[in-house]
Amino acid sequence: MRAKRRAEELQIKFLIGAELSSVGIAETHILAYNVDIDLPECQRDMQEIAAMRDRRNVAIVEKLAEHGIVIDLEELKKQGTVGRAVIAREIVKAGVCQTVQEVFDRYLGAGQCCFVQTRRLTPVEAIQFTLKYGGIPVLAHPKQLRLSRGDFERYLKTLVSSGLGGIEVNYFTHNMSERNYYGKLAKKYKLVATGGSDYHDHTHGVELGTKSFSPNGYTRTILGI
Repeated sequence: MRAKRRAEELQIKFLIGAELSSVGIAETHILAYNVDIDLPECQRDMQEIAAMRDRRNVAIVEKLAEHGIVIDLEELKKQGTVGRAVIAREIVKAGVCQTVQEVFDRYLGAGQCCFVQTRRLTPVEAIQFTLKYGGIPVLAHPKQLRLSRGDFERYLKTLVSSGLGGIEVNYFTHNMSERNYYGKLAKKYKLVATGGSDYHDHTHGVELGTKSFSPNGYTRTILGI
């Protein structure tokens, strides 16, 4: 990996991770930290996971074309990983909608005309994948699940029983009350408390350094940072 080699050259710590999209009672993102990506089996499974997404993207673009919206999927791939949010931003750029949320409300959201339901990982499968290759599975941006606190904790307990190892307590859209709440759940269920900017590009997340997060000793030990 280029990033890993560059980190070694600069003598800085490097943490391997991947964000896995899955579908349970809500779309659930699992952060797979410290997986052994050098294993051929891991690379094979990652390719299959990516293939699921690619097949869905093709089907989405085909449906959009039926509604007069043309998306150059191959061109988008040159810019990086393509998911629904990337396609949505392209639709906004084309002037079809004003915001990404409008795109999901009109076209890409569940039940809308261009929504595509294909084979997806379940949260348990995402957790099992991470554990299989020696990683730490962490629940990303829990606020985005949009569950009541009671429903969220019940859902969290099912993930913990499946091997969940952490929760993203510090996320750039979490207010202090939410950070305290997720932090208390992390302690209650003995989970690693992580933080992240979720910076994909200038339209998603916050730039590195804009928000700070100081992991505690337990988190540092578990993640090896």
